[in-house]
Amino acid sequence: MQRLRTGPGFYGLLLLAGLMTFVLHEGAHWAAAEALGYDGYFSLNRAGARGAVTDRHRLLIAAAGPAATIVQGVLAWALVQARGSRIAWAFLFQAAFMRLMATVITFWNPNDEARVGAQLGLGTWTLPIVVTAGLFALLALGSRRLRLGPAALGLSWLIASAGVTAIVFSGL
Repeated sequence: MQRLRTGPGFYGLLLLAGLMTFVLHEGAHWAAAEALGYDGYFSLNRAGARGAVTDRHRLLIAAAGPAATIVQGVLAWALVQARGSRIAWAFLFQAAFMRLMATVITFWNPNDEARVGAQLGLGTWTLPIVVTAGLFALLALGSRRLRLGPAALGLSWLIASAGVTAIVFSGL
């Protein structure tokens, strides 16, 4: 297979995939809260349930976002492997990147996986590490399938960093 060609359109797609990844992830938290009968709230970087929430429901709501992101990553990887899809690769990259950034933030504020792991008695770091490592393993396989080189991966990293920064600090 030829090496994937990148350019402005590819990196614009990467930014759009990042935005859509946030919407899917936070939307899953909101949908879980609503499905459990709570008044859900939603923004690009935060979602959940208003009011008193049982521990079991808090666990389910917290797990919904990462579960959606994991499904996104697995489906995207499957499309990259089956069809060599650069669109799917952008969604795979963003799933892995988002969970890595959330894992790093856990040093200051536990992410979804850290809270779920702690509540399940698995410790704070088990689930964040497993989820991030799993998504990055899929990303490595997908990147190899598309023959993406270090320059494309590095530029993807910088663009995704700018996109995440914009979303997190936008207050939306």
